[in-house]
Amino acid sequence: MGDGINWPRIYALNKDRLQSDGTQLTDPDLIRPGWQLTIPATQAATPPPPAPAPSNPAPDTTPTSPTKTPPTPSNPHQHTDAGRPQTDTHAPAETSRPSEATASKADTKTGPAAISLGAASLIGITAAAGLLAARRYWYWHQRRLREPDREAVATALSPLVAKAAQAAHAATQPRRPQDPDALITRRTPPRPPQPLHTVTIGVRDDAEVQLDELATPGGCAWAGPGAEGAARALLVGILTAAERQRPKPPHITAIVPEDLADTLLPGLPAQFTALTQSADLTDAIQAAEQHLIAHARTRDEQDTAPPATGPTHTDPAAQTGPGTLVLLAVPDAAHTGQLQALATRSRPETLIVLTWGAALPGAARWHIATDGTTTPGTPGQGASPLRLFHLTPEAGRDMTDVLLTAHGQRPRLRILPIPSQSAHSKHPDPPAEPVPDDPPARPHPVQTSRPTQSKPVRLHVLGPITLYARGNPDPIGTNLRSEAHEFLALLATHPTGLLASDIADKLHLAPGSDQNALKNLRRAVRRALRAATGITAQEFILLQGELHKLHPDLVETDLADFTRCLKEAFSAHSREATKNAALSAVRDALTHYRGPFAQGSDYLWSDTTREHLATQATDAALRVARQAERADATEREREEVLELLEHLAALHPDHERLAQHTIRLYQTAGRHDAARHTYTRLERHLADLGLEPEPATQALITPRTQARNMR
Repeated sequence: MGDGINWPRIYALNKDRLQSDGTQLTDPDLIRPGWQLTIPATQAATPPPPAPAPSNPAPDTTPTSPTKTPPTPSNPHQHTDAGRPQTDTHAPAETSRPSEATASKADTKTGPAAISLGAASLIGITAAAGLLAARRYWYWHQRRLREPDREAVATALSPLVAKAAQAAHAATQPRRPQDPDALITRRTPPRPPQPLHTVTIGVRDDAEVQLDELATPGGCAWAGPGAEGAARALLVGILTAAERQRPKPPHITAIVPEDLADTLLPGLPAQFTALTQSADLTDAIQAAEQHLIAHARTRDEQDTAPPATGPTHTDPAAQTGPGTLVLLAVPDAAHTGQLQALATRSRPETLIVLTWGAALPGAARWHIATDGTTTPGTPGQGASPLRLFHLTPEAGRDMTDVLLTAHGQRPRLRILPIPSQSAHSKHPDPPAEPVPDDPPARPHPVQTSRPTQSKPVRLHVLGPITLYARGNPDPIGTNLRSEAHEFLALLATHPTGLLASDIADKLHLAPGSDQNALKNLRRAVRRALRAATGITAQEFILLQGELHKLHPDLVETDLADFTRCLKEAFSAHSREATKNAALSAVRDALTHYRGPFAQGSDYLWSDTTREHLATQATDAALRVARQAERADATEREREEVLELLEHLAALHPDHERLAQHTIRLYQTAGRHDAARHTYTRLERHLADLGLEPEPATQALITPRTQARNMR
């Protein structure tokens, strides 16, 4: 490309690509053998862009292929000394805003219905929505299983699952009309997922195709090099659809012989949510026959029942009944007759018989290529070919590991602590005396008053995003657009700076619009902060090459203070300092933790950051709670720790480890009503998720209940 300073363009073009080993380019200094990288077209090889219209809508409609990426515009402020801040104070605001023509054109665009996960995997946005639903439970079970060890590193989602969940997050956000006054133009989000109970098998004409396409009399047979990956994706689609319906039972289930299931999705238990593994093909056929009998009984009951006087529901998910069963099998000579008899009963919303490899007599034959494309002219496909979703074994393993963890089960080859099984494994009996409606007396809450401000601007991102200037208690920048707040929050999480390409990726900027978008964001922040502080000679956001960062001498953040206090607490712990010093440092850190990161905002990139910071806060509180439970702890130390635990419990009421330590400390202090109230609060919030406290938590309350009953 002629100049080593252009490396960020190569990094920006390749960092989102999933490589053949399932990983991604995350560090510009680390490129692994076997990866495939695309080199952007050089300045000379790329045709020049049309004259200077920066709001040209053409980039919004062209794919982000390397040959169509417009060259980086010449900027007199770029390629200066790396350490010198760059400014764009003379750029006119009007020429950088998205035009109304661009906005109205974006309203008519539709996003993709499928998500590419590397070179050999493709899933639908509906399955991705199931992974998004499972992610919430995955986070919760990770918190339950995690030990607050300062050396432990929190488990991260695989890049494939993270990419799919983020795409589903974008697809499920409310659709808003384009604002002509918006500072930035976002990428077109994917199409919305199908209804909760729906399973999709592929795409045709850029729209998802539902499972009912396989419900043909005589059954359906898949063959070809892509049949295995398509069958794996089908089972994952059924499992992810079940996640979207939790805590209700799944509407679509599957039964697969154990040997075939072990080939497609190894490591799953014999019965896992919507998937049942039978011992052999005979048992699978018998289960399908019982399913048909259950359907017949349901129809008879509905025929004999008096007509309903209320509104009727046409949504299959709203109907009671056995639902749809998918029988996936490899036929053999001994069972061909039975499978053929079942296949003749195949119909939508009842039974689907799908064979892999050999075809049953009279079955629809689908030949599947490696990329999931089915042979043109396959019955039921219409004019356009159907491309089936498909997954590699590695991608299937990543997804089943997440699904297993989302149900509190251990994925393959992962060692997790096993909760102790006590005799009190059942729900505790109701207390002999009623629990008061009002909560009992609690320790004084942690003071979260604003600390003394030492720099002209203070940015709060723990809790709602808020700006303060010159120590004034009244917030500033309340008229800033949400995009500017998101921009500031993103920079706050990267105090050493963030490349323009990374910012564009995090904010989901439309291709080709990142330069103008970043100018608009910097300008909006500059105007607000200059008006509030009176500082006009310096930039609040430093621009060094393509690196953006908050000016360390002008802007301070509560996140930086939170991180610094935690480091002090950890270092004090490692040097075996006094318990009071560690407790004081943790208390100072949690003073800054007023709420989850960017509370009230639904940024696509913020979930991982929010969970990471919440884990840091709760780990710190749990460590000092362990110290407070020791016999040599003073009553004052226990009270201070209870203040911290109650502060975090108000923000994370479903965190079971916090509740356990709180209950034990209250019981040690003789405040059993407060301990009972803590358990009841946890139980209520877990019930909203379809969960219940683990036996170890129930056992903390059960002994006292039994003692009351004996008295």
